Amino acid sequence: MGYQPGLDGLRALSVVAVILYHGGFSWMHGGFFGVEVFFVVSGYLITMLLIEEQEKNGGVSLSQFWIRRARRLFPALFTMLAAIAAWTAVFGTAEQTSQLRNDLPWSILYVNNWAQIVGDVPYFQPGDPPLLRHLWSLAVEEQWYVVWPLVFTFFLAGKRPDRVVKWLAVAIVAVMALTWWVQRGGPAPIDGPIGFLDGADRVNFNYLSTFTRAGGLLLGATAAFVWRPWRSEAAFHAPSRGLDIATGVGLGLLTCCFIAADLTAGYMYPWLLVFVSVVSLVLVLIVVHPASAGTRFLLSQPVLVEIGKRSYGWYLWHWPIFVLMGATHGSWPRFLLAFALSIGIAEVSYRYIEEPVRRGDLERWWRSRQSVPVAVLGGVSVFLLALGGFYWQVDDYDVAAGGDDVEFQLVTEPVVTAPVASVPATTAPLAPLVLPRAVTIVGDSQAHSLAINLPSGIEDTFDITDSSLDGCSVYDHGSVLSSRTSFSNSFASLCPNWSAHWADGAQGADVVLVVLGAWDVFDLQQDSSTFTFGTPEWDALFTSNLTSGLDAMAPSGAHMALLEAACMRPVEAEGAGVPPLPERGDDTRVAHVNELLRSVADGRADTTFVEGPDEWCADETIATDLGYRWDGVHVYKPGANLIYETIAPTLLELGR
Repeated sequence: MGYQPGLDGLRALSVVAVILYHGGFSWMHGGFFGVEVFFVVSGYLITMLLIEEQEKNGGVSLSQFWIRRARRLFPALFTMLAAIAAWTAVFGTAEQTSQLRNDLPWSILYVNNWAQIVGDVPYFQPGDPPLLRHLWSLAVEEQWYVVWPLVFTFFLAGKRPDRVVKWLAVAIVAVMALTWWVQRGGPAPIDGPIGFLDGADRVNFNYLSTFTRAGGLLLGATAAFVWRPWRSEAAFHAPSRGLDIATGVGLGLLTCCFIAADLTAGYMYPWLLVFVSVVSLVLVLIVVHPASAGTRFLLSQPVLVEIGKRSYGWYLWHWPIFVLMGATHGSWPRFLLAFALSIGIAEVSYRYIEEPVRRGDLERWWRSRQSVPVAVLGGVSVFLLALGGFYWQVDDYDVAAGGDDVEFQLVTEPVVTAPVASVPATTAPLAPLVLPRAVTIVGDSQAHSLAINLPSGIEDTFDITDSSLDGCSVYDHGSVLSSRTSFSNSFASLCPNWSAHWADGAQGADVVLVVLGAWDVFDLQQDSSTFTFGTPEWDALFTSNLTSGLDAMAPSGAHMALLEAACMRPVEAEGAGVPPLPERGDDTRVAHVNELLRSVADGRADTTFVEGPDEWCADETIATDLGYRWDGVHVYKPGANLIYETIAPTLLELGR
């Protein structure tokens, strides 16, 4: 086949789409599809290399194949990892260093995608994005480079390429079926046949897993067996017009998908992902066709070709640079600065690391040395020791945990009395009070903060279990609408089957404390419908969904308590998952939510509305004290203790 510069041009368009998507621009919702174009190109190119080596030499040298891949991929990756680790160790936040400590081993082993899946790390997790989140796609490709040559040599041992094509077609159908099966019914925990992934988000699994993202790689590989037009003399004299028109249509369709697609939409994985893979394959097949003069001219422009050659390094460097410079929220000034810096660093990496290693220049230089320079050996040793020290000294970090230590005191003793003569005989006596009472806390990130910031001594009274879901209320899809137009969220990506999660947490609990409010003061967008806060339609949707969550927990036998939503005083805070949203500071909205919570509780014998501290609404000194709530919304230990001491007497009596 020879070198095809048009494929580098196609890579260039794809990496630009991905980078614009990562820039957080609202008009580039589907730029993530650029990765799928890469998968198709890689599947075709790698398989064509294997086929041509097989035909030329009568076999494939797996060791040489993997050495070539290592030379191409490892130097740039390890340089980037070392640079980011060093920068984070010196300048990074506690959250960044903790994330990096967790992500480094997975990234070095090229299994970053599975780390995000089995670790229940949503692709759109709250807080600052992880610096190595983008390495999931490189993990998928590297796993392909390891497995596919083995499968290729096994099938080609029988000298029957036609059988390989049939099996690849079966594999493609299997991938499509798996993707459909995972997605059916919307986001929810994966169970049943894939039991080892219990709790993994369906959107996360479909977007990140090697199985569901292998479709593009398999399509490219299949095409390599059946599409080699340069072997036909007639192909060189075929008309170009039809191929070039198809290229225009294909690029137009990809552009539409780059602009309009939504990563969490229900149509995304069963349908649109397959469509983009097929369109990408058509473009690849046209690019390598000898008669596609217009396509070759368009995609072989020097600027595109040079970008395509550097696309790997650029992809590696751009994301951590974007995160560190705050260029992921649709800000043009920040984006352009980070964009330019990432290009410069990627160019240095390409010229002085990637290309010299790929050509063998460094290997030849090393062999020419009579001995290893002491300075080189010492420098490498110091660096490895420093990196190891950084890695092991970093603790796990949770932005929600913190505050001054405080002592829990049970202000009002629970009423523990035996039945007296005046009590009607039909009244059941109170059950014995056994301490500590098992309390599970469910709800959103406010619930998480309350559950982990436990004051000293509370363990004698309550055994607290955290069963919260950050970023979730009582919705499994849709998003909130804020007057702060730069903000958006997605329940579909963060809240997989929240009611089942609540139900699991309720098992074995005496009391389940439901903590909501932070996501319940907004207008709501679901599918094509908008629910305006406080309207009968909004009220009905909220109460219906909340009731379904309570119904899911009811079989556990635990008594359910709806904690009064607190008046919030949101402020800008480092590490906050969202900016201060004005709706959260509107006490009238909070009061309306509490009216609905109370009405739901009044209609159920197994549920009680529990009043929280008056201070959140009545005492501005405490309500605005960042020692109580670090961002005006989420409690630290003093704020959690204020809540626990207020509601403890009620929690001790519920369900007895």
